[in-house]
Amino acid sequence: MEEKEDNQIISTTEHLSRQKVSRIDFEILVRFYEICKKKKISEREVSFLMGKVNKYFSKILNPFFKEHIKTEYLDILPAIASTGIRKIIPNNLAPKETIDIHGIHDYYKDNFTELDYYKFTVTYKDGTTKNYRWKIEVKKGGRSKVNHELLEILKILVSRGYFNKPKFALTIYLLIKKNYKSAFTPLELQIALAKLTNKSTNPEFALEEGVDNMRITYKKILTETEKFLEHCQDNSIWISKYVPINSSEDQFFIWYEDTDENDKLLTTNDGKVLLSSSIDGLLKNSNNTFNTPVNLAAWLSRIGDLPPIESITYSPGEIIDGFAEEPISVSTLADFVNFFNVVGDLGCQDKRFEVLLEFREAGELTKVWDHYYNKHFFKTKKRKELSFDKAKFIVDFRELVGRFESTLGIKERN
Repeated sequence: MEEKEDNQIISTTEHLSRQKVSRIDFEILVRFYEICKKKKISEREVSFLMGKVNKYFSKILNPFFKEHIKTEYLDILPAIASTGIRKIIPNNLAPKETIDIHGIHDYYKDNFTELDYYKFTVTYKDGTTKNYRWKIEVKKGGRSKVNHELLEILKILVSRGYFNKPKFALTIYLLIKKNYKSAFTPLELQIALAKLTNKSTNPEFALEEGVDNMRITYKKILTETEKFLEHCQDNSIWISKYVPINSSEDQFFIWYEDTDENDKLLTTNDGKVLLSSSIDGLLKNSNNTFNTPVNLAAWLSRIGDLPPIESITYSPGEIIDGFAEEPISVSTLADFVNFFNVVGDLGCQDKRFEVLLEFREAGELTKVWDHYYNKHFFKTKKRKELSFDKAKFIVDFRELVGRFESTLGIKERN
């Protein structure tokens, strides 16, 4: 025979009062509470979007509670309620005006429900009064159902590196609300994030909670390789791998964003691009032999035990093979554009390399570059299909590759 758990009930009633309460703080609370009720945003969801534990906002709503909404949270209330700041923060009240609050707090709790009911009267400085009734009810015992569509969206964001830096719940919620057609509730997001922070989650998508300025954050649990790539991102310095079309030996070089916000390849003092057939060889070069970027010393010193790895691979041979396929894949187009751009970076950084820019101007190359940015990067509404002379494109591309490899000093295969 199955035993049933007794329904333990707690019920209390308190007569409370609070004097000299800031009226502006109270009015902010009232307005925000009423907007959330109208939009069916629960107290738990507000707490979650504020980056707090479930009952945080319920405590703030207690009119007899000594705490109030901290100033740093006032800026995020309009975003939570999807409304303008003047709908929440009044501008017609005296800064130091106070009110008195008198009333009753009824509290009820059993195995299924937790209920706070506030019945109180506010007395203003002119002697007028106003009555309020606030009811905060939390259902317990129900199983949280994961929205699998939302979970997959979060996994995509994880795989794209969105969570490599800590993110607040509100930031995540606003991003998804802006970029995805489906309407998800804050509670659904909270449940989905809880799924990804569970220890049983696939490590590929696992998140961990942290705290930033007393607000809960969500961040991917990075592998050592991911930590190195994030280290590169922080310092705007990356290792690139190049697979020559006319040589059997791969080459590595350093690509960085300079203080003038232009992307450049690391060059030696005599103007040559610093190359090595291995990452170890690349990193062991003396600092005195090349033009040193501002962040290079910090980047090198903080690598520590992290495993250095290339962040991108340029392979002209694979690009040519990709253009032989029908249809041409988006990844092949992206690989071409990445190569086209790095050639441009080198051509723009020094007059000795300007000749590369002339080779980039070949008509078929620029057609493909324009198509990719218009259709796949900027996603303009008028998306024309890719139309170009493929044979001429391959000829122009091979000439560009040959000039680039010659500029790098890569010798042809014997």
